Amino acid sequence: MIYHFILNPKSGRNRKQRHFDEYIKRACKERHLDYHIYYTTCPGDATEYVRSMVRISSERQRFICVGGDGSINEIVNSAPCNPNVEFGVIPKGSGNDFVRNFDNTRIFQNIDAQIDGDTVSLDLIKCNEYYCVNMVNIGFDCAVVKEADRLKRHKLIPPGISYILGVFVVLCKKFGTKMKLIYDNGEVIEKEFTLTAIANGKFCGGGFKSAPVALLQDGRFDICSIDKVSRLTFLSLVSKYKKGTYLDSRRASKVIDYRQTDHFRMEFDEPIPICIDGEIKGAKNVDFTIVKNAFNFVIPKGSRLLYTDED
Repeated sequence: MIYHFILNPKSGRNRKQRHFDEYIKRACKERHLDYHIYYTTCPGDATEYVRSMVRISSERQRFICVGGDGSINEIVNSAPCNPNVEFGVIPKGSGNDFVRNFDNTRIFQNIDAQIDGDTVSLDLIKCNEYYCVNMVNIGFDCAVVKEADRLKRHKLIPPGISYILGVFVVLCKKFGTKMKLIYDNGEVIEKEFTLTAIANGKFCGGGFKSAPVALLQDGRFDICSIDKVSRLTFLSLVSKYKKGTYLDSRRASKVIDYRQTDHFRMEFDEPIPICIDGEIKGAKNVDFTIVKNAFNFVIPKGSRLLYTDED
């Protein structure tokens, strides 16, 4: 087994980040492991690194990224559906929503637990040519991600509240996106939505439980579509949307459509921003497909997948 640790020095604001490589080196040397440490320099760099390592060696390899949800997205997009590759994450981003689907998330910071961890096969959402590990956000949520990213650059704003502040900033602007949702059963919904979230995992935005019944290995993704509503109505629903309790709300059910499927399409009048695991892309048409058991994820020793079909 070859171990790779991929560090994104721009993720989060942990002052100990620059010392993390020494922690990795010490743990790997004590075990006499074959390991490499790589620092990314630009968006897409992690993807290219993994691809190059997979081309060089056919040996089983474990890639652990130190960063946020965007970092795990990058490395998984490098070699999806490759049974000889394992992916893991040491969460150092501002949201870290993907690991919220597991318990004892603090153990994810432990290098020994990462080395000793077992793997589980998880699904991916394929969005045109991209793969999504956790969630795709379109409309209001996507605008909030862009605003939160801008706010995170201010040193006086803690990363943990940047998403909440982004919500209120976007609320002060005009919002609503015309979308056409095309389902395989022939149903077509075309109107303005406040937002649409296509989810593999449950969480986004630093803890918003926007897809409360989503599972990472059930062979389906969850779609939450919220009609265009007034600011007052939206504010009245935000708390339930954050807690993931809106499915039990009669009032919310009047403006929120929630369903599960393994394929559907979306069309827009013009190219719009699409947020995939916190990274902004652009598209006019998007084809969404679930890819069952598409990647091997490393669960650190001492943690487990919280939400399964058996729960």
